[in-house]
Amino acid sequence: MAPTSSGGGNDIQWCFSQVKGAVDDDVAEADIISTVEFNHSGELLATGDKGGRVVIFQQEQDENKIQSHSRGEYNVYSTFQSHEPEFDYLKSLEIEEKINKIRWLPQKNAAQFLLSTNDKTIKLWKIRKSQVFFF
Repeated sequence: MAPTSSGGGNDIQWCFSQVKGAVDDDVAEADIISTVEFNHSGELLATGDKGGRVVIFQQEQDENKIQSHSRGEYNVYSTFQSHEPEFDYLKSLEIEEKINKIRWLPQKNAAQFLLSTNDKTIKLWKIRKSQVFFF
């Protein structure tokens, strides 16, 4: 994914610069993105999908470009399975693994923290140097 600035104001136009798999392939339901969230600096972008996965992208750093007016390229930084399907026996209800929301927490040290949630569970994740830890 790459945002492009149109020169005036804060207008951002999004375009896809990478497609995984053949363009003609049918997209599986689990691969559909259900939420997107930038961290506070805009350097990291987290996406959650209906399959319970979180993919974190990191903005490509290029010293030759001025960040505010350049085309921001994002590369895959980390991928992990956040939620699995579960069954609530008290309510006799299946809980989907779909990620409903992702929230980055304010950064206090070298690590980044994010929250991910499905219909039942909120999970706290620590991301540091491409490693992901669950609390």
